[in-house]
Amino acid sequence: MRQIKKIPYKFVHVYWDDISSDASWRTLDEVKAENLARSLSTGFLISDEKDELVRLVSDFNFKDDGSIYECGNSTIIPKNVITEVIEVK
Repeated sequence: MRQIKKIPYKFVHVYWDDISSDASWRTLDEVKAENLARSLSTGFLISDEKDELVRLVSDFNFKDDGSIYECGNSTIIPKNVITEVIEVK
């Protein structure tokens, strides 16, 4: 099996606030008590500090020389909904 080169990206947990919606009939008080959904996405952080979006990928495949060829399972999150990013070591 060929040698895979070190992945040059941090693996992170990204906590973010997502839209919450409900199509059922509810009282106004129930709707007013509703909050955003607290979400967690994990993956390799491929965006840089200047980017307005956080870009994560979960999977890579590799060229014959062991370098990254493609990535899969991407998630792109606007920074303004992110509450916390934690590097997993």
